[in-house]
Amino acid sequence: MDQVLLASRRKRLSRRVGLLVVIAAWLCAGWVAAPALAQDGGGAALPESARLDGVRHVYQTWNNCGPANLTMGMSYYGWGYGQQVAGNFLKPNPEDKNVSPGQMAAFVNQQTELPIRALWRYGGTIDLIKRFLAAGFPVIAESGYDVEDLGWMGHYETVVAYDDPSQTVWVYDSYLGIGSGYGRTYSYDEFDSWWRHFNRAYIVIFPLDREQDVRDILGPHVDPLYAAEQALAVARQEAAQDQTDGWAWFNAGTSATKLQRYHDAAIYFDEAFRQGLPYRLLWYEFGPFEAYYHVGRYDDVLTLAENTEATTAYVEETRYWRGMVYAALGQSQDAIAQFDEALSFNRNFVEAQQARDQVQNGVFVPPA
Repeated sequence: MDQVLLASRRKRLSRRVGLLVVIAAWLCAGWVAAPALAQDGGGAALPESARLDGVRHVYQTWNNCGPANLTMGMSYYGWGYGQQVAGNFLKPNPEDKNVSPGQMAAFVNQQTELPIRALWRYGGTIDLIKRFLAAGFPVIAESGYDVEDLGWMGHYETVVAYDDPSQTVWVYDSYLGIGSGYGRTYSYDEFDSWWRHFNRAYIVIFPLDREQDVRDILGPHVDPLYAAEQALAVARQEAAQDQTDGWAWFNAGTSATKLQRYHDAAIYFDEAFRQGLPYRLLWYEFGPFEAYYHVGRYDDVLTLAENTEATTAYVEETRYWRGMVYAALGQSQDAIAQFDEALSFNRNFVEAQQARDQVQNGVFVPPA
């Protein structure tokens, strides 16, 4: 048998054995039962329903879902600009397929003159959304979306209301509109079923003078690592209950990457890909690039970048991670070329600029 093929098979077997060991450990530890998660913050009784009045609905222009929803959320506090103000900064190339929650929060915190701020976390819950809405804070959720004739895509929606008796949330949708009257409706379960495609990521926008109110609602979730830990616990519970649940495995990998547990994350991502997920997922999520990079699986990073670019040229992160691999391998000029491509696509890509400067100045440090 060819030695390269034999080595490849051994590597796959090793990863699969590692995964089975992880699953067995979860089962022995009782992960089939619900984990003992800490309660959300803000323990005061909630009204059975709440609605935010004053959010201005915005229909997105081409490929501008993130900036459109950010504009909706900020409109609640008097932001009067159109979506292109946020869009021009967040995605200088309008073909850019992704704007991450972190980039959107940074725009609010660094590029707006209003006395408002934003934060984002993984591991949101319906209870947290209800508490924010009841307190008067708009929430932007990142969710999966099935577009007729186009298939699965990532999407943002601005949540404006909830109602416990009917178990319903209302959202302003930048693509489909607000429906009849107060917004498009989802049952709690249906909303969560799409929200979990992005590890239940959410953005909260709030005025500076109410920061403590937001912290009180978040409770321990104010710490992004605590939130990621809780999201990891939920994902592991879901994966233990259904080992074919690719979304659960991917979410576990995303959370583990946030926690810098890269070896665990790589195992989770391996299983997520083995179960099969929509190809467009890597237009929006880059945890697998980061995890594989940090465990030295450079060929897998390059393969992910190549596969993603086969479906779209408009994801600058593929150039960034290819550049990181070249830099780690000591191929400095190739790395700089990739970082330059990423920056030509998005001049505000801070990580790409930092990595380029490090390589250019000879101070780049590859992962241990």
